[in-house]
Amino acid sequence: MQIIELHQSDYDESYSNGISSSSVDTAFRKINKSSTAFLIWRIENMSVIAVPRDQYGIFYDTDSYVVFASSPYGQSVGVDTVSREIRGTPLEYHVHFWLGASTAPDKSGVAAYKTVELDNFLNGTTTQHRETQGNESARFKSYFKSGLRILTSEYSILSLPKLYKVKGKCTPVLVQMDGVSWDRFNSADILLLHTSSTLFVWVGRAADAGEKLNASKLSTEMKEQYNIPNIAFVDDGYEKTLQDEEKKQWNKYLPLDKRHVLPENESDSQSFFQRSANIRLYKCSENNGKYRVAEVKNGPLYQTDLEPDDVFIVDQETLGIWVWVGKRANEKERGEALRNARGFVKKKKYPNNTKVTRVVDGYEPVEFKMLFSFWKDESKAPGRGVKPTVLVSKFDALTMEERPSLAAETQLIDDGSGTVTLWRIKQHNIVEIPKERHGFFFNGDCYIVLYSYQTSTEERHLLYYWLGSHATQEEIIYANAKVMEIDAELGGLGFQARVIQGREPSHFLQLFKGKLIVFKGKGTDFDESGRNLKHPLQYFLHVFGSTLASSKAIQMQPKASHLNSNYCYVLKRGKHAFIWCGHYSTGDQREMAKLFAGKDFELVLEGKEKPEFFDMLGGKAVYATQLIRNDGDVRPPRLFHCSKISGVFRVEEIFFFNQSDLLPENVMLLDFFNVLYLWTGNLSSKEDQRQSLPMALEYLQTDPCGRDINIPIIHISQGCEPPTFAGFFPSWNGKLWKGYKSFGKRRQDIELTNAKTNGKEINGYQKSSGHSDFDQYDKYPLNILKEPNDKLPARVDALNKEVRT
Repeated sequence: MQIIELHQSDYDESYSNGISSSSVDTAFRKINKSSTAFLIWRIENMSVIAVPRDQYGIFYDTDSYVVFASSPYGQSVGVDTVSREIRGTPLEYHVHFWLGASTAPDKSGVAAYKTVELDNFLNGTTTQHRETQGNESARFKSYFKSGLRILTSEYSILSLPKLYKVKGKCTPVLVQMDGVSWDRFNSADILLLHTSSTLFVWVGRAADAGEKLNASKLSTEMKEQYNIPNIAFVDDGYEKTLQDEEKKQWNKYLPLDKRHVLPENESDSQSFFQRSANIRLYKCSENNGKYRVAEVKNGPLYQTDLEPDDVFIVDQETLGIWVWVGKRANEKERGEALRNARGFVKKKKYPNNTKVTRVVDGYEPVEFKMLFSFWKDESKAPGRGVKPTVLVSKFDALTMEERPSLAAETQLIDDGSGTVTLWRIKQHNIVEIPKERHGFFFNGDCYIVLYSYQTSTEERHLLYYWLGSHATQEEIIYANAKVMEIDAELGGLGFQARVIQGREPSHFLQLFKGKLIVFKGKGTDFDESGRNLKHPLQYFLHVFGSTLASSKAIQMQPKASHLNSNYCYVLKRGKHAFIWCGHYSTGDQREMAKLFAGKDFELVLEGKEKPEFFDMLGGKAVYATQLIRNDGDVRPPRLFHCSKISGVFRVEEIFFFNQSDLLPENVMLLDFFNVLYLWTGNLSSKEDQRQSLPMALEYLQTDPCGRDINIPIIHISQGCEPPTFAGFFPSWNGKLWKGYKSFGKRRQDIELTNAKTNGKEINGYQKSSGHSDFDQYDKYPLNILKEPNDKLPARVDALNKEVRT
């Protein structure tokens, strides 16, 4: 275990005053502690000065800022927040201090000190965030849905030319460069060159689709804001195709004979963060004036690892450092927590821009709780993220369609009353299972389930493929391929769910009316023809669940050591059955167990068994009798944009998401902890679609809380979203994308408007080819495209080399 001692030299000079103070800045005294609020101050002459609301979202890289956000727990807040008093619901406070890349140490020091001062004013209950330019947290960026603008100096607004980089796959970030030079260009980027007469939009050949879309929106905004006469798009490698007048102006600031563009693999990709499962817990203590940080454990972490008398550091390496302050920690430790965490960053030699966040016992934000395998909020106060129990008797398709939030919460699409078609994989064939054998699965097999049901407007279909724990890899691969084939034959259903044995989702179980049994072996072990799939006459079942949407049974070896006081078991002997009920089993569990016993059964209560019962199990044995508690907080859904850049898995979370965050050009990941949805936009590339499942698995493998990689992974296509998915998004609108304009369409509109306004023709390949989306595609030299198919770049379709797939 590692032990680190922090000395005075390990602390930032800017944090030397990061201790408690009884004085409170006049600017902070105006805050109403019981009201929602979103406020920004800039550090000027060692004081905090309020930023005008019309300038929210504009930051200067030479400055430091303090940002305050107050909202009911778990609810969104940002530039559009209207201050209103909240009663009966606790508020969560977040205080961020943002440091520009060129800010002076004295400014950053004041920002850090004022953050502690504001925390004192709010009774030490705030979550404090240290934010640095280009490495802002997902929560910070969520405040600015329209985007961020990071400028070099407010005194150079009128001086031209200026060069900007467009970053951010989700939240657009416009960053002003400190000069106009080819050195700033990279094939993975988009840059805007602002001159007196033209705003040039340079599009890198490997630029992200989301950034392209953001660039088109930002260019239109800048044209109106600065009254720029013209917008010209410039494609990476096609600069010489500009019209003479525009090329002359471009050449004036960026000479074409000095063109130098870095390849995409040298991109800084600063909008994404490499994901890693590495997580460590350290305990902090002060001894003889020295601050000691001792490693406690590696992940996964549990809430019980934190002790209220102490301060702990959760180390995610370069992804961020969290310092947790126990409720009984002294005031000095509370005030210096962030400073000590910064000292820890320096001692570990992490990058200076590593995010550092201080959280307080009892006021932890959701993103901190998600780092732990188990979290239970002991506070019973309303508004702490606990949903009230929904009482409903009907779960039919119409009800779920009308109440998608209920469908999302229960993960039920309907009541399972539709039509089920079931196939079993047999080597390289599929065998349809007769209806009377539905629900009898074998752990050595793979199955495909087609479910059809009627909504208010149409018949819909879902495809599940179930993989037994002892199925061969060959059959698993074949099952996956066969699902694709069936989906294609049916015209693209838009719903494919990978289900691993033991991790069946609620709706899948409901299709079998609570009677799903998983036997050992393969179906043909009991009938060589493979037609009847008879189950054994004598077996021992471990029964799970207490409802039709959670009930299932797994065949076990008939041994007493396999009993568990929390469950019910069925011991079948011919037509007679025994139902063993553990001490902690509920009445509902016992009712579900009866479904597997048939009409002739005998209840056996734990502790009151007859000797012959244990004789049938091979004699008495020690088994688990401890009560299992699984009452952790319901995990909120989280939305991510995932990508592999140069072979490195990167992820960006979208806080307080809505439907408009689902861009048709992207593949998005919605995580509801026990189920993972992969949403595929209609304009996403074939390569991104092929990579979606491997990325989902890597996402689970790199989750620091130690995730189960066998949870259901459900593929959803744009336009085919079931209510179990749509219900996670507020005010879902099925017609949202009807008028959607891709970057290519937006570019075409802008160029047509320019042509009409300025009386010019559209230049270059667009005029001759008429292909408005050409700029969306990756471009490769002819010698690369002439290579054999097995040597082509991954994103090139060998049969359609003229376009990206």
